[in-house]
Amino acid sequence: MNMSATIIDPKATVLPLLEGSTWPGAAEAMAQVNAMPVPGIKTEAWKYTRVGKLFKDAYVAPNGEAIVTMPARLPFNVTRVVFVNGHFRADLSDDMKADKGIVIDSLKHHLAHGPVKAHYGQVAPIGDRLFTAMNAAAPTDGLIILATKGTKTSKPIHVLHITYGDQQLIQPRDLFMLHEGAAVEVIIEHIGTDASSSLVNSIRESVIGEGANLSIHLLQNEASGPAHRSRWCFNRCERPLQHRHNDLERFTCAQRSERGPRWS
Repeated sequence: MNMSATIIDPKATVLPLLEGSTWPGAAEAMAQVNAMPVPGIKTEAWKYTRVGKLFKDAYVAPNGEAIVTMPARLPFNVTRVVFVNGHFRADLSDDMKADKGIVIDSLKHHLAHGPVKAHYGQVAPIGDRLFTAMNAAAPTDGLIILATKGTKTSKPIHVLHITYGDQQLIQPRDLFMLHEGAAVEVIIEHIGTDASSSLVNSIRESVIGEGANLSIHLLQNEASGPAHRSRWCFNRCERPLQHRHNDLERFTCAQRSERGPRWS
């Protein structure tokens, strides 16, 4: 008796959403997604985290035009930058041009600019990481912060990520670049509503010049929020021709609140 079986790639629930992106390196990243398996218990870095369940049901593209209820502002002065389901929302954000010499904007508006081309995808290489390859294949949007030499933010940058709605695949991609002696403080807040079956798969690359100071604080308020997989990579230029690299990856399904690290 001849028997045959059809083997279905578990990544089939996300692959349609990754195709056709025009972001830099997307085609190469897509090829790597197709070639990589979903990590399981035999993968050392993931042996205590069951990520296979994330690929059980098909995802939909994130709705950046969703109508959301804005939370109360923080009790101190900040520049608020809002993303809804991974998409930058200028209509909900503050004036981002208050500090001379500091660029705060949607990353996709700057993909052709020299500093972005020099560093995008270089600080967080794909290697053998499926989730990094997925993000690189089709980022939703992201935040660019570029601080020129000696500049300082006059108030913290409050990056508010609102996730609303189920079963969305949201892939933020940030790039922070601080030149020599710059100082930037960022508060990143995640709020989730009716989004427990969505997945936020984020990458944040940071390049920090000599004597520069980047402070990041992370807040999560997501009683019914999505699963989060995040990777933060930092290149620190301590002095000419000497660099230090930090690579942090984490996965969370539960509500958490914490203060992030400080790099200086």
